Amino acid sequence: MKACSFDHIRRVTLSRWVLRGEREFRGGVSTDSREIREGDLFIAIQGEKFNGNQFVMQAISAGASGALVDEPIDPDTLAQLRGTSATIMQTDQSVRALGRLAANYRRDLRSKVIAVGGSNGKTTTKQIIHTLLAQKFNGVASPRSFNNNIGLPLTLLSVEPRHDYVVLEIGTNAPGEVGALGLIAQPDMAVITGVGYEHLEGLRDLRSVAVEEASLANFANNDGMIFLNKSSPELIEALRLTKIPRVTVGLPGDGADIEINDILQDMTGVSFSLNNRSQFHLPLLGRHNAVNAALAIGVARRMGLSEAEIQSGLSQVKPSPMRLEPQTLGSHWILNDAYNANPSSTEVSLRTFAELVLPVVNRRSPRKVAVLGDMLELGPSAAEHHIRMGELAAELNLSALVTIGSLASWAAISAEKRGISSFHFPDIDRALENQNLWLRTGDAILLKGSRAMHLENLLKGLSVGKLTPKVDCA
Repeated sequence: MKACSFDHIRRVTLSRWVLRGEREFRGGVSTDSREIREGDLFIAIQGEKFNGNQFVMQAISAGASGALVDEPIDPDTLAQLRGTSATIMQTDQSVRALGRLAANYRRDLRSKVIAVGGSNGKTTTKQIIHTLLAQKFNGVASPRSFNNNIGLPLTLLSVEPRHDYVVLEIGTNAPGEVGALGLIAQPDMAVITGVGYEHLEGLRDLRSVAVEEASLANFANNDGMIFLNKSSPELIEALRLTKIPRVTVGLPGDGADIEINDILQDMTGVSFSLNNRSQFHLPLLGRHNAVNAALAIGVARRMGLSEAEIQSGLSQVKPSPMRLEPQTLGSHWILNDAYNANPSSTEVSLRTFAELVLPVVNRRSPRKVAVLGDMLELGPSAAEHHIRMGELAAELNLSALVTIGSLASWAAISAEKRGISSFHFPDIDRALENQNLWLRTGDAILLKGSRAMHLENLLKGLSVGKLTPKVDCA
């Protein structure tokens, strides 16, 4: 962020002085004492397994000019801090204070703020937008999945006066979380990729998911624009009364402003045209990525990019780690989609995997083995959704299904009933101990499961050779 006085920070964050020092704040904000740069402000965040208030002295010793805490500092530490010339402020709750600081800073930004929400494809769409806009402008995007009440404010506070844009990612686990982030972001452009079954423990059903995701539009600037997937009827209904101008993206028959035609997928990625005119190629696997790309193209056109600049930018997009990421491991081709999972994204992964025409090895096509882990946070409907994934694996005629975790066993049972070779294991260690049962030389493997399952760790234990981190689609 632009450097300012500690007086300003104290007022904005509703804090009180603990110590007033002489070190100069240089604009950097960090919640990690291990990543402090000279002159940063350290904001002490508390989580389930950590308490940043315990690391104030480390942050100041590393060069922080000041710290914002939300609990009293013990007398011994306070005595040490008095000799450092650092500024210490105390607030009611550091996460709320971080949000207040980011919201205040956002009001003074000249950069275009683009916020991406939706049940699936947020990170990929964010990445495509950033890659396209970087052809012509200077900007930043949320790192990794900085899409919550800590990551989003930190991303906003990383914007500098020289930046033309920032692309934010907005996630949710419960009602009201999108609205809270939207209130901070106040986007000039809001992108909603669609809705699907996600976090049903908090969001209950598909209609509630749609209402939650659609609430992002309520916080777009009055002269802003929303871009959305018209193939999601629940989303369109939830936005029925929204008056912000919109651009819709969809398939033939959806009646969208930007119609996606002629989608073709091969091992180099996905090709498509828009409104039966402009032709594009995206080096990412998955037909659904044509929709993500079309949403990004809508934003890029709004920002003034030419078709040639957009085509050039698309060619430079790389797969995000563990999001339909192609890899090789010994004789095996891996489709690593292990970052996270819900029913909608798992269905997309299975269909993408089934459709791919893989190279023939030793005069035979590779077997396709799907490894599915638990899809978490689905509430009472968890068994139903896992059963459906097993049925789908059978419908797609995959060679084998391996399931890991207690919930995923439902998928194995339903697939086995429909004639697919199925293997269920309670955890990754058991799957590795019995890999001779389900894995053959040259198999293609799909990994898909919720983040807590860490299915990528399966690759570390397979006795088949060295993992090649990335294989470009092109």
